[in-house]
Amino acid sequence: VYLSIYLSIYLSVLQVSAADQRLRVFDSTQRRWKHVCSSSTNQLIANISCEEMGFVRAVNFSVTCAPDNSGDKDFFCVKESELTYGKKIKTALYPCKCDKGQIIEVICQDCGRRMLPEERIVGGVDARQGSWPWQVSLQYDGVHQCGGSIISDRWIISAAHCFPERYRHVSRWRVLMGTIYNTPISKNVVIVEVKTVVYHSSYLPFVDANIDDNSRDIAVLALTKPLQFTDYIQPVCLPTYGHRLADGQMGTVTGWGNMEYYGTQANILQEAHVPIISDAVCNGPDYYDNQVTTTMFCAGYEKGGTDSCQGDSGGPFVASDVLSKTSRYRLLGVVSWGTGCAMAKKPGVYTRVSRFLPWISTAMRMYENSPGVHKMARAVTP
Repeated sequence: VYLSIYLSIYLSVLQVSAADQRLRVFDSTQRRWKHVCSSSTNQLIANISCEEMGFVRAVNFSVTCAPDNSGDKDFFCVKESELTYGKKIKTALYPCKCDKGQIIEVICQDCGRRMLPEERIVGGVDARQGSWPWQVSLQYDGVHQCGGSIISDRWIISAAHCFPERYRHVSRWRVLMGTIYNTPISKNVVIVEVKTVVYHSSYLPFVDANIDDNSRDIAVLALTKPLQFTDYIQPVCLPTYGHRLADGQMGTVTGWGNMEYYGTQANILQEAHVPIISDAVCNGPDYYDNQVTTTMFCAGYEKGGTDSCQGDSGGPFVASDVLSKTSRYRLLGVVSWGTGCAMAKKPGVYTRVSRFLPWISTAMRMYENSPGVHKMARAVTP
């Protein structure tokens, strides 16, 4: 199992064992997993490791004694000066003996799991209560504007284009969650106020309305109070660092958007299962003719018929993985744009979340205690 993780398309070299919470890093030269030696930077190591694995944040960390049967160079130690957010943890480690014999245990925020048993979308079907517990409705003056995804007890991720000038009074935004209805009619619904909105300052249509480039269509929202997770309210995982999308991989897009291009918005959350389309195909002259940049991807069918639509904007495109023994859903995309809805050779276009992991991490750390609307440029990775 462990080796298959390393060899997967995610190129993940980190794991936290469910059995003992010990942080392990794969040593590619010796082709085996090693524990990480305790140091003064344990909190930072825990945070960065959880982020790299797509868990958003560390809930806790602790120190325990190393196994007795360890030999020379059987551990990784930390070069503390090299340890920074947005940089893979491996670059700050070196093989060592771990003289004090103490290693790190880490508990990451759980994510991407549907707690209940399983039983703008065009051509989709009604979702069941609790099926997509990270889906939220972003409402301005009580009216649904966009979708969004819960990524932690404080933060929601959505699209930059949901926050044009006329929608920048933070006090008028509410986040509705815990329900498949976009109105507060069910018993599990929770409505939370928004404290902070951070959108990408290089989302060019906000710079010049005539610009057609929709790259960097991403935003995060901080809530005024932390969420209590329930069967109906759960965070989704982010992609792992180095995550690469697979052409043809199936994902699910959900939202309350229009049921057809000139239609009305859905009252019940819709879900549609669509395959990822390669950039080469999607940039073809009969598709989007080179409008799809490296910060986006397309998903849908050549013949159309199933797609995201207006009102789904900012919502999730998720896919499950088996990186761990538990199947988890990861937020691969954010509903961004498209020509029409469900038209042939005009699939939905999504913000490629894996390209924005340092940006998301930086925005959450920098603006955690800064109410209001902020724009933030590209995160600087060392």
